[in-house]
Amino acid sequence: MYQSIILGSVLLVTLYVLKRMRDPKLNLPSLVRYKFPIIGHTFIFLTNSEEFLKQCRKEYGDIFSLYLWGEVKTFIGKEHLQEVLTKDDSFDAGRAFERLLPLNAMLKHLANFKNSTKVLKEYVINKLRTYTERMQKSLNLATRKYIGDCDEPKTIHNIYNIMTRIICIPIADIFVGQEISQYEEIINTFSEFTNDAVKILRIPPVLDFIYPGLQYYINSAILKLGIYNPAIKHEKVLIKHLKNQIYKRLQEKEKYGDSWKRPEDFLQDLIEEEGFDPNNNINYAEIAQKICLFIFVSIHTTASSCAHVIMDLASRPEHIQELYEEQLEVHKEADENGTLPFETLNNMRKLDSFIKESLRLTQNIATLPHVTLKDYTFANGLQIPKDRPVTLYIDDVYLDESLQGPNPKSFEPFRHLGTNAPVTKVSKNYLLFGGGKHACPGRQLAINEVKFFLHNIILKYNLRTESGKIEEPKMFGPMKLPSDAGIIFEKRK
Repeated sequence: MYQSIILGSVLLVTLYVLKRMRDPKLNLPSLVRYKFPIIGHTFIFLTNSEEFLKQCRKEYGDIFSLYLWGEVKTFIGKEHLQEVLTKDDSFDAGRAFERLLPLNAMLKHLANFKNSTKVLKEYVINKLRTYTERMQKSLNLATRKYIGDCDEPKTIHNIYNIMTRIICIPIADIFVGQEISQYEEIINTFSEFTNDAVKILRIPPVLDFIYPGLQYYINSAILKLGIYNPAIKHEKVLIKHLKNQIYKRLQEKEKYGDSWKRPEDFLQDLIEEEGFDPNNNINYAEIAQKICLFIFVSIHTTASSCAHVIMDLASRPEHIQELYEEQLEVHKEADENGTLPFETLNNMRKLDSFIKESLRLTQNIATLPHVTLKDYTFANGLQIPKDRPVTLYIDDVYLDESLQGPNPKSFEPFRHLGTNAPVTKVSKNYLLFGGGKHACPGRQLAINEVKFFLHNIILKYNLRTESGKIEEPKMFGPMKLPSDAGIIFEKRK
């Protein structure tokens, strides 16, 4: 009986999917042929997505569909992906992300937080110059703590783990202030929250083979019911310290009046918001969850990017001397404490190009998922239905000679010099930060932190891989993860 029920369910889902794929009302993109029923393209996509997508592009053109995890998903190449990035009334990235990870179920108060991008820009991005000295000081202290002086050569494996610890310290300073960012459990929360949050994604969405979206509903229920919610322990840590810190600030402000020295950080900006009432049950959980959201979108991406760049530096030591000479010139502008002025970031042109080239070749093969808000017709006449998952085929842009220049597969560290296109600039041939008006608002913060960190690393150490070879990123499906190969750090003589 159970076998009949399962077989019947699979048959119904298959018929439903086939009906959607063959809707006579729409001029749908071609569905790539597949051999295996039910799993469709899932296995080959996970095991050999680079060659598989390249072949699909060659045979089916710029827009094609795959059957993955029980659902038809459409992939968009270079000729039409800007439509996805700029047509806000037709494509939604937020809804696609929520389908992947039910963050609203994990952080329940986020439903009340509608203007996160505006808040980030106003409270953090517009004040980057203010945070310059503190960021450098925090990075230098963290580097000494987690990498050390390296008087004797020191080998570090899995540089990503070290980078999460280093990168999170200045971020914690900016978001919760200099005082409580010194606590080890606060550092643990900032460095570990994202990895804990995405653990639920390690469960393969096999339930979607039964019915598309079933895995999402199960995951949401698990989080809402508290059966498993990794945010809870981090929220408790934040609330404990936020209560003490907010109380202390309110007391000191009342005591010292106009002579009170206002803390310069994200937390203080939240305290001074119009709706904040210190006399009426402060919602510490909501404040903590706002901070968790920004931890999620900032720490992992910055640490991962920095880990990729360091691995590329160690893999190509022949370029370090040229970068070292540039950073020596830049460092002449530092004050007596070794702190660089904010403006010197613009003088790190060779480093900027190296970072951009590294991130160009380590971005995921296909990423930036969206969902259609309505039936949509592309410029070439192909159509996709409402609620169709859409993924951008990034390699179609990054491996195109007309967009990237000669030898697009080759790592050319100074490819971007003289192009007037720094690593933070969003363009049609560089999609790391998305595009359109929804391009990543925190990209300047992330790249500033990476540059200040690498400035110190290049001046202080010689780097090389333990193997003596070029270490490539680890592949998981279309994702490129930082290599965990050993990097040898040795103090410059």
